[in-house]
Amino acid sequence: MQTSNPESLHLAGVGPVPLTADQLLRSQETTLARLVATGMIADSRSGLVISSNIAMLGALIATTSGTAFLKSGPWVWVLVAITVAGCIASVSMAALAAFPRPGTRPGSLVFFGSIADMPREDYFERLRTVPQAEFARDLADQCHRVAVLAALKFRWVRRAMVAMMLAAVPWLVCLEVAGWLRLPA
Repeated sequence: MQTSNPESLHLAGVGPVPLTADQLLRSQETTLARLVATGMIADSRSGLVISSNIAMLGALIATTSGTAFLKSGPWVWVLVAITVAGCIASVSMAALAAFPRPGTRPGSLVFFGSIADMPREDYFERLRTVPQAEFARDLADQCHRVAVLAALKFRWVRRAMVAMMLAAVPWLVCLEVAGWLRLPA
């Protein structure tokens, strides 16, 4: 078996060779698209958490509406309160994940807010005259910002899921107690 030395790899174009400007721009565009898609995954999970919590609260309301449940004692109401608090906390955290916080990027040719703030002709003129290195920096800055936002979204979604799972325990106990109370004596 023959091994290559690092010098022969470098001469062959393999190894620690910097990307060309075109390769860098394509790479950043691909990275930005992946990061945006990752943020969309967090958004869909956030929607799932919100709707699951609403369903849990709806079932809890339907369960507690029976007169036997209302008279079952204070310990059941403590479980109801814990469930409601957990669901509300979970929905709040999921909402924090769902609402965008893009910030501002004055003069950016990549960020939608900056593009929308520019008059149309100014935007086209800036596109025609922007140096490639400046555009690459703008694109890299946008990639970083979207990565930060995606990480923040996933952090809030993870917290929302944990709160929902913790709320599910007393919720299930409430449903079980309501089932016992509905059985004929």
